[in-house]
Amino acid sequence: MKTDRVAAAARHIPTCALALALGVALRESYRTRRSIAETTLPQPGTLPTPPPHVSIILPVRDEEDNVDDVLTTLLAQDYPDVDVTVIDDGSTDATPRLLAVRASRDPRLRVHRVEDLPSDWAGKTHALHTGTELTRSEWLLFTDADTRHAPQTLRLMLGHAVSHGDDLLSMLTDLQFVGLGMRLLTPIGALLLIERATVAQTRDPRHRGAIANGQYLLVRRAAYDASGGYAAPALRNTFADDVGLAEFMKRAGSRVDIVGGRGLVTNRQWTTWDSAWRGWRKSVYGEFAPRPLLGLAAGLTLIAYGLVPSLILLRALLSHERGRRLPTLLAAATVTAQVDAHARFDREFRLPFAWSLTAPAGWVTFGLLLLDAVRLIVTGRGAPWKNRTMPRS
Repeated sequence: MKTDRVAAAARHIPTCALALALGVALRESYRTRRSIAETTLPQPGTLPTPPPHVSIILPVRDEEDNVDDVLTTLLAQDYPDVDVTVIDDGSTDATPRLLAVRASRDPRLRVHRVEDLPSDWAGKTHALHTGTELTRSEWLLFTDADTRHAPQTLRLMLGHAVSHGDDLLSMLTDLQFVGLGMRLLTPIGALLLIERATVAQTRDPRHRGAIANGQYLLVRRAAYDASGGYAAPALRNTFADDVGLAEFMKRAGSRVDIVGGRGLVTNRQWTTWDSAWRGWRKSVYGEFAPRPLLGLAAGLTLIAYGLVPSLILLRALLSHERGRRLPTLLAAATVTAQVDAHARFDREFRLPFAWSLTAPAGWVTFGLLLLDAVRLIVTGRGAPWKNRTMPRS
């Protein structure tokens, strides 16, 4: 009798697992829809007279293909009181020569080269904090070399930050999706990020989570200094410099906000499969470096989440069995919700609906990426990025 009950319960496990997967997919669709609805463009505000001085800090490492174009757009900002500090983080390509030429033409631009990275720092956080130490401005803008900025962007963003009392204002930049890797992995990464916080939850001081984008972080210096910024032990070795800083400053009492960037800042990165894989692997590596078993469990879960409902649905479509309708219905509903969440993201970034149908494959691929990051952690190899290796911890 007891054996029969156990066997009967075991038969219900796949159905329960599918019901759980459906719940996750519906939540994912809801939070994506909610976050998109909560996202607004920066609202113009009245700046004080005189307007506060802003220092743009641009970390670069081997960016010969980007540095000229990004500096052209940064130096063309119509904001009246701005300078640009470039931190050359040990570039070995033509970047130093190009920077020297640009600095000789514009007194608002200065370049500082970092030769050696301290052992307890990640490269980007060290470069960003070095930039803050070299400037004495009321506001700091951290941005990336693969961004391009419309002339009015800084003026609009600072007006929004001042009028809303923000201490850290980030932006969801206008991503340009080039290559299979970006189209397959980035929507999944974005859906996972929204699990930390929606846009409204980021603004809500009662919610601990926050989302931010390292391609555009406008920060009030007084709040940055008060929190300790990237020099804080919890941040100096992080690979998630954007979300890490936003949540860290929020816990310190700062007001954090994020807005949309359509038409203001474009970003084109990770255009090859290899660069997209390495870029996303680097991003998740730091999250699981202290806890590889969690990374292993997460990777296997994502693979099952993407694969199992699709296989059950495919089997039902290819066969004429009628005995297991409930699992088939749950699988169909799960895949539909996965595609719906993906499609909501895709519409925002003008991706064809055909890419939304890759949602299950995207979850499987992202799960494999997590397993690859775990492999690098447990073997002690570290994650390679821009001719450096990120350590295990």
